[in-house]
Amino acid sequence: MKILTIGAHPDDIEPQMGGTIAKLTKKGHEVLMLQFTDTGDEISEIRLEESINAANILGAKIKHLNYDQSSFKFNRKLVQTLDNIVEEYKPDDIYSCWEYDSHQDHQTVSKIVLAASRKNNANLYFYEPIIPGGVTPYGFQINHFIDISDTIDIKIKSIEAHKSQVKKFGKAWIDAVYGRARLRGFQINTEYAEAFQIVKMINKGREDY
Repeated sequence: MKILTIGAHPDDIEPQMGGTIAKLTKKGHEVLMLQFTDTGDEISEIRLEESINAANILGAKIKHLNYDQSSFKFNRKLVQTLDNIVEEYKPDDIYSCWEYDSHQDHQTVSKIVLAASRKNNANLYFYEPIIPGGVTPYGFQINHFIDISDTIDIKIKSIEAHKSQVKKFGKAWIDAVYGRARLRGFQINTEYAEAFQIVKMINKGREDY
């Protein structure tokens, strides 16, 4: 399988689904991590390098689009950009930000992905709201869990590769990621898990469904 995971910033994907990515790559599936924006500040190059290191830890490929974060808005050009990537990469599954995440860039990515997924050629999932993030009046509708008990350590290592952000948010960031994975694991009677919302699932006779 080919899996496309999409985020706005360098550390959007790993805390939410790093365990799932590691699980997929260990099984021989191809995962591409796509990041839309460039932070445009003095540590942008550092964060880019950190994201490459994190992807290597997970066994995934990574692509940076480097759009200016200060002017990153939902528009036809960005949808066409993702249209072209999806057409070229031909993913079986697409994972992206939740449409009601508290960060405006995450909301923008979600809108772009929904528009670019209109042709119904791939399954589409939202990963949970990004940690750290703000409180919203909406509720994430979990309807899909993936057991990551065997890849939780790889997930955490990929997050720790974002050294600038670990320094910024402190140990509490790692603890929060661990805690949510433990909670989701408890809900499905396993040690650690990641949770998703299925937007659409298309069964094309694949053996894994």
